[in-house]
Amino acid sequence: MPPARHRALVLAREEVAQGLHLLRAQASKLAEQGRPGQFAMVRSGGNDVFLRRPMALHGVRPGEGEVSFLFRVVGKGTAVLARLEPGQELDLLGPLGQEVKVEEDVGHLGLVAGGVGIASLTALMDEAVARGIRVTLLAGARTGWQLYPNSLLPDGVVEMTATDDGSAGVRAPVTHLVPTVDSVVDAFVACGPPGMLRSLWRLRREGAITKPVTLLLEERMGCGFGGCYGCAVATRQGIRLVCTDGPTFPMDDLLWDDPLGPAAHV
Repeated sequence: MPPARHRALVLAREEVAQGLHLLRAQASKLAEQGRPGQFAMVRSGGNDVFLRRPMALHGVRPGEGEVSFLFRVVGKGTAVLARLEPGQELDLLGPLGQEVKVEEDVGHLGLVAGGVGIASLTALMDEAVARGIRVTLLAGARTGWQLYPNSLLPDGVVEMTATDDGSAGVRAPVTHLVPTVDSVVDAFVACGPPGMLRSLWRLRREGAITKPVTLLLEERMGCGFGGCYGCAVATRQGIRLVCTDGPTFPMDDLLWDDPLGPAAHV
């Protein structure tokens, strides 16, 4: 069954951190159906670019019929999105992918966000807080100016930060913080660049991470619903697609044979 198509109205767009854009849109059906960890294939209503861009559902507010996306400008497609104004349209396909689920016995959740990977974790953060789950966010970026604003986090979330230049938090990769909270959280969910994911895997192998780790993989994809096979990864269950089988994967299920990335691409 093909994914649902939505015409969404842009409500607001702002640069909330250096190069980090938050786009809010009215899309009632998508807001009702979307779950943490899922994503949409996005392009502007003017069809300025041919291919859609996969974007995590950063925020899902079914009561207001609103969804939001968080992104950095990395090419022509995101540059178009960064120029959108209220009242313009978005053309969306979604929700796509599998949601990330937090088990009932998890009372304290650790979230690991590298750079714009925070976009895939905020809807989960909202849901966890609403369920009464304690949340510790470990957020990393190149510089403090690029960190997602603390003021936009749900009340009660404890944040620890790490930056490459030491301008906020510790001067270290964000994975440096993970072993310090491993003893107090019940599970981790992480999203970020391949280097961060490789570091988490090494920490797990070395015994510095003892709790379950769920990864939200970020991959280039042409269609978003299994037609192009551009986002295939190797797992212990065989070849899986990030767009349909993921983006949520238990870290221990992924095969780590590719020295250039967190999973073996085919």
